[in-house]
Amino acid sequence: MKEFEWGKNPALLIIDVTRALADEEVKSSHQPCVEAAVAIQKLLTNARMRKIPIIFTKGGKLSHTSSGIPLTDVERGGWAKKNGIRTESEETARPYMEILPEFAPNQEEIVLEKSRSSAFFKTMLDTYLSSMKIDTVIVTGMMTSGCIRATVTDAFSNDLNIILPEECVADKRIEAHEYHMEEMGLKYGKVEKMQDVIDYIKQIS
Repeated sequence: MKEFEWGKNPALLIIDVTRALADEEVKSSHQPCVEAAVAIQKLLTNARMRKIPIIFTKGGKLSHTSSGIPLTDVERGGWAKKNGIRTESEETARPYMEILPEFAPNQEEIVLEKSRSSAFFKTMLDTYLSSMKIDTVIVTGMMTSGCIRATVTDAFSNDLNIILPEECVADKRIEAHEYHMEEMGLKYGKVEKMQDVIDYIKQIS
């Protein structure tokens, strides 16, 4: 059996596996993301069986969590301009920003809405990870060159071990995906086969 040099208390991060990106029936989705979602679901099933903490994110936050008051253009910042959310009403945009129905987070799992690329930026992610004494994050989702890399960079800055299951991360452009996976593997974490990550989960739980 492969020897793992990772931490003993991991959490699974599922970044932006939403209808807009990974639902093949939605025009804005991308085939690499659709395929990665299938792999992520397998990893998710194993993580749930082993009681690994699971945290989902969905991007394009449109309103303040507590009050429901819409974010201003300033609060949405460049994210809105680059992703076309600024011109969408919340009623129109919201369904496409939801997590894929087949992933359906359960009551024990955390769902974070974010307004920027990194899952750490102005969210409770670091607080949740610290409270659970997480030492390793298994980062999955979309997009490799954007939200994944931003989240991985911040995770590294927070002294976390980082695992990237290669079948479980995707970008709309294959060349961007390959470049950023190589860079993250060299600078921040470990890029591993999904089955090795599943074996790791089984070994430490």
